[in-house]
Amino acid sequence: MAQTLSEQQKLSDLDRISFGEALWPIILNNIANGDSLTAALRRLSPAPSYWWAKDCLRYNPELKARYQQAVEDRADRLAEELIELADTPIPEGLDGPAASAWVQRLRVQIDVRKWAASKLKPRTYGDRVDVSVTATQISVTAALAEAQQRVCNIIEFEPPEN
Repeated sequence: MAQTLSEQQKLSDLDRISFGEALWPIILNNIANGDSLTAALRRLSPAPSYWWAKDCLRYNPELKARYQQAVEDRADRLAEELIELADTPIPEGLDGPAASAWVQRLRVQIDVRKWAASKLKPRTYGDRVDVSVTATQISVTAALAEAQQRVCNIIEFEPPEN
């Protein structure tokens, strides 16, 4: 007999809870250490599906918050790898075209990590500078009065009365 949609949903909810409680700490640790969600899932045996992971994240706000934190940690890890990659010396024995190919491969690795970090944590690693003003109202009259008061305190004389 075929299961109805509600029976399938109930099984899915139970699977999400029991199966995920043991796996999510491992998955989140792998993500925080630089893996994508897909790569973190592949490391498990048996590997849960990408759909299962997205479904868990969709219906569990606490898990989603922990996942977002792991993604931000992943961005930090990628940024740290940039320094490691930039400091990597050219292997001995590489000359001419081989050295050039190695440098180009390293450049691609750096560019990909920079791009990924800027998308995963744009406030920290993004290219755009935020110059938004948070103050909503500035009183020019009050600022002028304060400036005049400071000048009077320095010069130590009474301001002229208007």
